[in-house]
This record gives sequence, structure tokens and C-alpha cells, in this order.
Amino acid sequence: MPQAALHIPAKLAQCASEPFTERGSDRVTIDDIAARASVTKVCWESYCLTHRERTCRRRNCLPQGRAKMMDHVGAGDVRRVGLVVMLLATLLVGRGGRADEPTDSREAQVRVPSGKPNDTESWTFVSMPDFLNVDTLYPQPGWEPALDYILKSVKAENPEFLLVAGDLVMGRWPSKQDIDKYAAIYYPAWTRRMKVHGLNYYTAIGDHDVGDNPWPEGKAQLVPHFIAKFREFMKMPLNGPDHMKGTAFWWKHQTVLFISVDVFERGDGGRQGKIRAQVTGKQLAWLEQVLEANRGANHIIVMGHTPILGPVRKWSSSGLMLADGHESPLWQTMKKYGVDVYLCGEVHAITCTERDGIMQIAHGGLIGYNTRTNYLVGHVFKDRVELELKEIDIQREGEKLWQVGKNRPRETVAITDETRNRGFVSVGRVVIDKSTGRKAFRGAAGYFISERGENY
Repeated sequence: MPQAALHIPAKLAQCASEPFTERGSDRVTIDDIAARASVTKVCWESYCLTHRERTCRRRNCLPQGRAKMMDHVGAGDVRRVGLVVMLLATLLVGRGGRADEPTDSREAQVRVPSGKPNDTESWTFVSMPDFLNVDTLYPQPGWEPALDYILKSVKAENPEFLLVAGDLVMGRWPSKQDIDKYAAIYYPAWTRRMKVHGLNYYTAIGDHDVGDNPWPEGKAQLVPHFIAKFREFMKMPLNGPDHMKGTAFWWKHQTVLFISVDVFERGDGGRQGKIRAQVTGKQLAWLEQVLEANRGANHIIVMGHTPILGPVRKWSSSGLMLADGHESPLWQTMKKYGVDVYLCGEVHAITCTERDGIMQIAHGGLIGYNTRTNYLVGHVFKDRVELELKEIDIQREGEKLWQVGKNRPRETVAITDETRNRGFVSVGRVVIDKSTGRKAFRGAAGYFISERGENY
């Protein structure tokens, strides 16, 4: 795997002794924070520290331990002030890389060890939810050079397959006739793009793939038609429960079990209408049967569109979550069977949360709207899984790109030459280690540092 770097902006290092403002506190410096025995405030937006005034203006500083849903923040966020201090210290005292290592004008880099050791019995997968969450042609004028770079970067990881946890299209198609028409245009364009880049894929179903939330009764009645088109064009395995063929399914690669769940079930979704984000009834029984039949799997990875544990960062997202969270039948079943990873999207930003021995990784981007996107690389070994998050900056410009409905991204997206030369940058790593016979999360860095500031 190519050497990658965990980075923070160089300006942040340069202004280490200059003041910034935390909400509800006096102006303080990074040095002041480092000197405190306990930090009671957390600044979630790294770039707010590099503003001219270095002031958190958008409710990004939240009381630790009482943070509600964290909006306005995304893949460049600082996990906690303590992590910023640690990275600054590394930069300033020279613990990461050589002191003469070149840096550009935008950022300083802290070198970390390459995540893939010399072990020939490993293989790789990549996760990239919410790709693309927009109705696009192939090639899409104004977008394709940037998309080509992203997918070539994914391909360079040499994955066996790409996992996409839902939201392939915009999908705001208001009638059966529209669903028939646009599904026949945009799903084949999506699959063609993957084929051209030589990428195998497995895709969960997302809310945009069933019309986008909310679902009043009339719209909920269209969901079976959306599902039929998803099944027709995406051609996922048909080994799920009878009523969810092609949207809930499983497969095994070597000794790793993968399961994709369909979290969009008929039910009282409250303000979401007649669709409720949950896994219950026949689908839950099917899930338990699959897990029971594959108890010998070395690792278990489950993929679904919505996060289960909160709070999670969100960026240009409605923040749809699985009903009942940690107490949900889905989470409790995963806990019972020792699932290792739950991959999800929806929120277009990164939050990694470990609970009950399960690592929930909410990630992905929203190209055409947000200015960063990301993917997760998994290197799989018999006794461990090494996970690494990587992100890249994206520019979006121009007028709005036509979509069915009023939710429209920019007509042009681009990746600058400077950013291309730097490539995707590592923003988090962790190892799920089972070498001692017990599961442990080791070597956490970046987004995998817990919000308590501890390694798992």
C-alpha cells in the first residue's frame, strides 16, 4: 500500500501560539489548552482555527460529552483538541518524519508507518458510500475527470471489490413512468463507469435509491417499484429474504463474511412517513440465520445505509438514523454474533464509533456539494483487519447540474493539479487485532481516536 500521511493544515502549526475562540470561553491559545489537565471544550472544525479570526462561527465547538448531532462538519474535522495538540507537538518537535521533509504552502504532514506489512496472505477491499448520490451520465460533462481520478485512486488500492453503502443516484423520480425512464439511464451509467475502471462492486440500497426521504403514503407506494429497478440494474446476489431479493444479501470472500442489509422497511417512520429505518421481522430472522450458519468466519462485516450509533457528523445530509440505535434489533444481533465492522453512509462525513466490539464507520462524501470526499481501505489478514480512511479536496463550481427536482449539485467538479500530486491523504487508521484470540482495536489514529481521546 502506498505510504500515506496523516495531515493538518500548516497554518494551524504556524498559529500555534496565536489565539482562537471556543464558544462560551475566553480567547485562548493552543499552548493554553495543552497546559490544562482537562479540556472541557471540543472544536470539531479544524479549518475554523485557520480562519483569519480563528473563531468558531458555526456552532462547531461543543461541550464534550454533551454533543448533540454535529452538523456543519466533515472529513477534515479535528477529532478533539487533544489530538490537535498531539499533532502540533509532533510537527514542532520533529517526531514525525525528517525535519527537512518538504511541505507545501497549505499543509504540514505527519508521517505514519505504512499500513500494510509484508504478508502475502492478505487481500483488500474499499468502501465508498454515497457514490454518487447524483443522477449522472457516463461520461458526465464537467465531472468525469474528477470522477476518473477518484476511481483510479480506488483501483490503485488493488481491491477485490468496492463496497457502496447506498445512494448511487439522486432518485427523486416522482412517478412509475419517471422511475422506469430515469433508472434505465442513470443506473447503467453508474455501472458502466465502474466497468470501465475495472472495479467489482457490491451496493447496499440507500434512501435516494428509493426516492429519498421522507415518504408520505403516495411516495411510499412507489418504493417497491424503485426496488424492482435497483434489483434489475444492480444485479446484487438474490440470496436475501423473499421480500428483499437483491437489496438484502450476503457473500463470503475467503474467510470473511459480508452482509448487506436493507434498512428501509414499511412502518411508522414518524416525520419520515411510512418508511422506517430498521431491520426487523423476516429480514432480521434471515440475518440471524446467515450469521449462525457462518460462525466459522474469521471476520464479519455488515453494510447498511444509515448510521446506528450517534452522534455522527453530517454534511449536506438529513441525518437519517436507524430507529432505536444501540437498542435496535439489528445492533443487538450484530453484538450477539460478534460482528467486527458496520459500514454506513448517509451523512457524507466521517465518524468512527466503537461499541460492543463493533466498529461503526460512517463515512463517504457528496460530490458536487461538499469540498471533500473520502474512502476506506481494508487490508484483510487471517488474524486482523487493517483499516485506513483517506480523503481528498474537491472543487465545485458553476451553475447547477440539472436533476429531476430542485436538489441540484454544481455543474462542474474538479481536483486541482496540486491536490492530484498529493493524492488522497490518510486521516485515520486502526487495526482490528485477533491474534491473541480476543478482539482488540489497536493503533488508533486520526478519526479512529475515540471522542474520549483514548485508543480503543
